[in-house]
Amino acid sequence: MRFERNRGSDAPDRVLLVGWDAADWQMIQPLVERGLMPTLASLMREGAWGNLASIQPMLSPMLWNSIATGKRASKHGVYGFTEPDPDHGGVRPSSSTTRKCKALWNIATQCGLKSNVVGWYASHPAEPIDGVMVSNQFEVFRPQGDGVSPPAPQSVHPPELLESLAELRVRPAEIDAAAILPFIPDAARLVGQDAHRVGKLQQLLAQTATVHAAATRLMTDTDWDFSAVYYEGIDRFGHEFMEFHPPKMDAVSQADFEAYRHCMAGVYRFHDMMLQTLLTLAGDRTAVVLMSDHGYYSNHLRPDPRPGKAGPVEWHRPFGVLAAKGPGVRPGSRLFGASILDVAPTVLRLLGLPAGYDMPGRELAEALVCPPGPERVNSWEQIDGPCGMHPADLRVDPVEAREAMQQLVALGYIDAPSEDTEASVRDTIAQNQLVLAQSMVDAGEFQEALAVIDAIDPTLRETTPGQLLRASCLLALGDRAAARQTLAPLADSGEDAPRMHMMLGTLELADGDTEQALAHFQQVAAASPRLPGLHTKLGGVYLTVGRYDQAIEAYERALEIDPESPPALEGLARARLETGRPQEALDLALCAAEFVHQFPRAHLTIGRAMIALGDYPGAAEALELCVRQAPKLADAHRALAAVYRELGDSARAVESELRASRVLA
Repeated sequence: MRFERNRGSDAPDRVLLVGWDAADWQMIQPLVERGLMPTLASLMREGAWGNLASIQPMLSPMLWNSIATGKRASKHGVYGFTEPDPDHGGVRPSSSTTRKCKALWNIATQCGLKSNVVGWYASHPAEPIDGVMVSNQFEVFRPQGDGVSPPAPQSVHPPELLESLAELRVRPAEIDAAAILPFIPDAARLVGQDAHRVGKLQQLLAQTATVHAAATRLMTDTDWDFSAVYYEGIDRFGHEFMEFHPPKMDAVSQADFEAYRHCMAGVYRFHDMMLQTLLTLAGDRTAVVLMSDHGYYSNHLRPDPRPGKAGPVEWHRPFGVLAAKGPGVRPGSRLFGASILDVAPTVLRLLGLPAGYDMPGRELAEALVCPPGPERVNSWEQIDGPCGMHPADLRVDPVEAREAMQQLVALGYIDAPSEDTEASVRDTIAQNQLVLAQSMVDAGEFQEALAVIDAIDPTLRETTPGQLLRASCLLALGDRAAARQTLAPLADSGEDAPRMHMMLGTLELADGDTEQALAHFQQVAAASPRLPGLHTKLGGVYLTVGRYDQAIEAYERALEIDPESPPALEGLARARLETGRPQEALDLALCAAEFVHQFPRAHLTIGRAMIALGDYPGAAEALELCVRQAPKLADAHRALAAVYRELGDSARAVESELRASRVLA
């Protein structure tokens, strides 16, 4: 299927999508202000930029496939880091053969556009697209004799480019003192000590440089309409070195802090230098989109770094970065409320192609000046034609799979597979189904998530995390009795007591027992005063009972812990509104919606604040958005009815009243 691309002056000739795994504005902004990331500073100054909300759970294979397809895990099929191996038994890393819908490069291929894709997560084996694909296994090395292993045979398409691209791979031994010292100034002394991390630094830099070398070669030597390059370096550096980033963490020794404190700033500056090369090669007629799948805690919210205290995902912050410039992008604009699900529709518009109605994200129109593309298609999956996806029967080499598994084990994302093959397969299926259920909960698909949870193997379903997730679904569906029954056994176990009491407090609040809700939340406060969401929950209880001063105090405490918490910002907005300060309420609620667009409660508060300020047209706009996002929110329909009466639109007022009554019936 061919679409006529708009080639007007406002449209780019081609699009470059750059992924920096785990990049975070909280790290970037101070470096930009100090003049240490000049390339990204120019991108922000000349283009559009803002936060990019992640989705749950924050697992890289799932997230990067959502970015590439514009769909959630239930549609693209990549759930976790591993999956059952249908050909050889046991388990293998999730791969490109796992994905069951088209990615951006498949859509481009189907439309006659050439793509280069380098290093994208879970892209191995390389797909036979129109263009070149270098998979995420291309940069993987293992020691072999006096060198390193060659790249995996299926890591490059077309395969005849494998040999020439292999010459670009940067080996750890090539990362010399000149490259190491900006990261670890005292490296010469450290290498004589046990358990130093200099070798790990060399390996991570080598892999990152390998991805960059392949990407720049292809940008230079091939014709392309769309290029996507993924750098894992910031995330990998974070898992290895973020605990040493200033300010010093209590659990980190002074010697280690002094040795590695510059590593995280160094890797961001390294990425900024690589970005400069990409922008130069891309040229003036290319739209460039830079983004990350999530952020990475770098401040007082970092979890305990000691072994066994926190998993890798607990370091992930729910807001990543998005920045874009070039033809088609509005200069000097800010992005508000963007989500990683918006990336694919936005890139397709820049390419002059339609998104699918089955992509839940939106085009970030406020940052675009290029003409709209064709009207959305129902689904790209319904459009036939060669698209460069793998045939269903493609196999993954077991040796390559084993090496990739070893990397995931070393990073701490998965446990070493059991020698019991059947048990490994069973556990992998159960873990992936749990991830699928978490993704459905994040999408508000509680009934579907509950069905998935109830079908999970009992060994995982009946654990505390499984039961807490089940209870949250039941609570969201309004079945409080079943939720209480699910939580009852957990109260006696003592496992994950803070989360259990948070859930029980939420349940009591839903039942109208504010005193019991407070008791549960206060138990959490005594044991885990910095638990995310705790003070926001307390604020909600105080709001419910009209104790507004205490609500304000709780929300302000939540914002002291995390100034970028959308629920705390929105809660404080409601408290300010109740105490007669509508302008402050409006500012706070707008700030919450700037972080997360899909936030109906924030849009309701914006609407109510605008009513108090006499801005009825603005209130109508905010409340209409609210009911689109949450059609069953009766308070929003009632508020809309009041607004339309003020505006003299009796027909719409009656319609809103009827909708409110149907919701309450």
